[in-house]
Parts: sequence; structure tokens; C-alpha cells
Amino acid sequence: MCLAPGLVLFSINNITARAFYALGDTSTPMKISSVCLVLNVLFGAFLIPTYKEGGMGVANTMSAAFNVYLLLYGLRRKLKHLQIGQLPSLIGRMVAVGFTSGIAAWISSHYWESLIGHARFPARLGAVFVPIGIATFIYFTLLAWLRVPQVHDVIGVFTQRLRAASKPPENT
Repeated sequence: MCLAPGLVLFSINNITARAFYALGDTSTPMKISSVCLVLNVLFGAFLIPTYKEGGMGVANTMSAAFNVYLLLYGLRRKLKHLQIGQLPSLIGRMVAVGFTSGIAAWISSHYWESLIGHARFPARLGAVFVPIGIATFIYFTLLAWLRVPQVHDVIGVFTQRLRAASKPPENT
């Protein structure tokens, strides 16, 4: 649950670092990652004693947010005409949806545990995959409802693959 808001940030970090690599700059993302690693350790030192594993997740999410900010700042300076005006709004919506999906996963996991438990293997599988499925459904549904353009691309690729998988093979 504490890492769910950071999932979007981890993805943005990956994509933004690749933009630097495409420009032939490998040192800037490495320097920023080193700074954020130190921040992660510092955040963890304060959060882990009180919040245990949750503190580690929050520390990772917080350092990922700094990583995104620093990478975008650096990319903005490197590419003066980079049009990322909609990005803060987009990131805000995606973080809110990630947080909501994380809460949904936590609630569904809690109810699964209290109603079904995990005594047998099928129940243990359900304890993992049912909350993941619910959170994923909520995540994509909310992103589509908020009209995040990239979600339509993901859904399009997914439906295209489903159609291709359901077609009978052509005889040659």
C-alpha cells in the first residue's frame, strides 16, 4: 500500500532517465539517482523505526518523487522547448489514482483475510491475486474516467492482443 503511489513515479523515473540516455547524457541520471539514494536512506532512517515495512515503502516513494522532480528539472534545462505543461496535472491525477488503488488493494486484502483466510493454497493465491485484480481494475477505470490519454493507449494494446490471441490461426 505504501509503494502504490510510487509505482507511477518509478515508471516516470525510468522513462525520463531514458530521455537523457537518448540525448547521450548518462551521467546526469546517475548523479541524480545517487542523490536520491542518499535521500532514500535518510527517509528510511526516520520512517522505518516507527512504521517498519510501511516506512520503507514511504521512503522509496518519497525519494522517487524527488528523483522525478530532479530529472524533469534537468531535462527541462537541457531541452529549452520541452512542452511538459500538462505533466504536473497528469502526475497529480496518476498519484491520486495510485493511492486510491493502493487503498482498494489493502481493503480487499483485509476482507479476504477476515472472510476466507489463507489456510489452503487456493486461498493463498486468492489473497494475492484478488486484491491485485481489484486494484488494477480500479486504477485503469479511474484513469479512463479522468481522461488520462495514455490509459487509452494501454487499453488499446491490451484489446488488440486479446483479439489477436482469439483469432484462429490462418492456414498457409
